[in-house]
Amino acid sequence: MARRRQPVARAPRRAAAAAAPSAPITVTVDAVGPGGTGRASADVDGTPRTLSIPYVLAGETVEVRVLRARGERLDTELVRVVAPAPQRQPPACRHFGACGGCAVQHWPDDAYAAWKAEAPVSALRHRGVTAQQVLPLVRTGPGTRRRADIALRRTADGACAGFARRASHDIVDLAECPVLMPALVALAPPLRTLMAAVLPRGAAAEAVVNWTDTGADVLLVPEDRLPLDLDRRMALAAFAEAADAARVAWGGRRSAEVVAARRAPRLRLGAVDIEPPPGAFLQASLASEAALQQAVRDWLGPAMRVVDLYGGVGTLSLGLVPQRRVTIVEGDRGAVAAVEAGLRKAALSGVAAAQMRDLARDPLPAEALNAFDAAVFDPPRAGAAAQAAELARSGVPTVIAVSCDPVSFARDAQLLVGGGYRLELLMPVDQFLWSPHVELAALFRR
Repeated sequence: MARRRQPVARAPRRAAAAAAPSAPITVTVDAVGPGGTGRASADVDGTPRTLSIPYVLAGETVEVRVLRARGERLDTELVRVVAPAPQRQPPACRHFGACGGCAVQHWPDDAYAAWKAEAPVSALRHRGVTAQQVLPLVRTGPGTRRRADIALRRTADGACAGFARRASHDIVDLAECPVLMPALVALAPPLRTLMAAVLPRGAAAEAVVNWTDTGADVLLVPEDRLPLDLDRRMALAAFAEAADAARVAWGGRRSAEVVAARRAPRLRLGAVDIEPPPGAFLQASLASEAALQQAVRDWLGPAMRVVDLYGGVGTLSLGLVPQRRVTIVEGDRGAVAAVEAGLRKAALSGVAAAQMRDLARDPLPAEALNAFDAAVFDPPRAGAAAQAAELARSGVPTVIAVSCDPVSFARDAQLLVGGGYRLELLMPVDQFLWSPHVELAALFRR
């Protein structure tokens, strides 16, 4: 899953103000692209242009307003649907069409599932790679997302907490969210109270929230550096109590200070308890995490020595110990420290280890990879080009890839296939409900 976080929602600045919106124009949607946005053709100021339109279905007649040029394409906002497609569905959320988090709540479910399943297959086809078998799409239901980056802003009237509007820094104040766990939605009111107490008027912040086995782990990241004075500490402690949060921290991910720890946030991964660092990367839902973990277990076969590249806090591999020997390689110092501490506490340091390494700049070389029977890798959205090239040079019999981006995965898969691997299994996972994003797992063997 993607590790690159969205930037903190910032207050609009005068210098960045958008141009005055154009007059609405009426067009018919030709098709919907892989990003979930529609395409239409129209003459704009006497010039034939391609329009990009959110929240539409193919064949619909819609009224749109041009916002900006993006290369040869014009980005638009949907004003109204003049003639809806027969298959258009009522959205599950009152914020749909304003909140930028969901793109396709209006799709019929069968078409939506087919579109999600096709995304990685299409990306591979573009690279000339074919999976020998594509497994059925693993579905993730509503109300199950256990991590979120909630945008916050102090306003003249108090504060707002929610998600950014599509292509905007404006925040849609959260009244409901059918994607998130209800416990995360319930954090919005106490977060508003907290922001009214700790932010100057007009300032913005972000709440990075992970739901752990012991409750909410909340990292508050202010847009601008603010002193953690006594008043702010008291407000953060009051928030932790009001929200029944396990832990509350303040600052950047690499410089966070824990202000309130009512109980340790905990992740149980096999025989190991992990206390993740504030703002740690976790899989977006427990159900999809379990599906990925099961795929790794099933696909490893007899492999006993496993290297987990971009391993984070060991989500995909710690459940394999003590039956298998595992080495986790990760570039985040806090994640490595958390794994080491968990292994020591479980008395498993002899069968598993974690090491810090920036695999994008310094990939584990083929010669080191050859010490393992299998490799698992789960890179950020940008993929693992350098590490995939080393895997392609190696003699590792089994490689299991997990990815949140079909395009970067297809590039990495092409490198592996070029190095002699077969792509035997591909499993798409709908971890990011009603968004264009798709998670996947893939099995490569020599």
